[in-house]
Amino acid sequence: MLPRNAKLYITLVIASGLALLLFAAGAWSSTNLLQFSIYLGLAVLASALKVRIPGHESTMSPNFVFLLLGIVALPFSQVVAISVAAALIQTIWASSKRVRLVQVAFNAAALVLTSGIAYAFSHLYGGTSGEFVVVRLILAGSIYFPVNSALVSVVIGLAEGRPIKQVCQRCYEWEFPYFMGGIAFAGLISGAYVPSMLWKGALLLFPAAILAYLYFHTRSHRPVAAAMPVPASEEEYSVEVHS
Repeated sequence: MLPRNAKLYITLVIASGLALLLFAAGAWSSTNLLQFSIYLGLAVLASALKVRIPGHESTMSPNFVFLLLGIVALPFSQVVAISVAAALIQTIWASSKRVRLVQVAFNAAALVLTSGIAYAFSHLYGGTSGEFVVVRLILAGSIYFPVNSALVSVVIGLAEGRPIKQVCQRCYEWEFPYFMGGIAFAGLISGAYVPSMLWKGALLLFPAAILAYLYFHTRSHRPVAAAMPVPASEEEYSVEVHS
């Protein structure tokens, strides 16, 4: 069984994510449904391109790129809906182990919280000039990465009895180059389009997401001497790093 502090933390994250999801549902916007469908489809496809982080039972995928672009171009409620769908696919798709409901709920809640915080932070910038899209994307990315990494690292540390600092360091080593490459490409694309046309740039980015997946998938299968051992017990807690 999970330690008590891990259960409390998981419950808190799930409750917070559910509250944010209900808020988004109450504020649902049906504008630009075609754009919403495109971002949703790209995020779902990218979520299937998941790579296991050596030394962990967690995975990462390039879905965050399309979430960041969606944060700039879409209403808050649609971003939350895409986050839920992306988390579900990344958690369930081609899973090597039986997925528990609590894992699905935690992963969805963690991504909803991450996207919601990134959305709120990026929209603090109220600029109307041509560069505001890039600025908002950078702001969203600058908060998305640490929030998501923290949520994931803490639950792994508590559930598996590992030092949280050590888990954070391991996740950081793998996530940071993945994330920085994604935000760099997304920033370049976002500077070339107005928000209403940003979906065209998102479509152009998908082949790059596939290439990034192939690179990190190959890298993750190389022997890593310094990788932390993965406990072979029932208390493993599989989480998804959406970055």
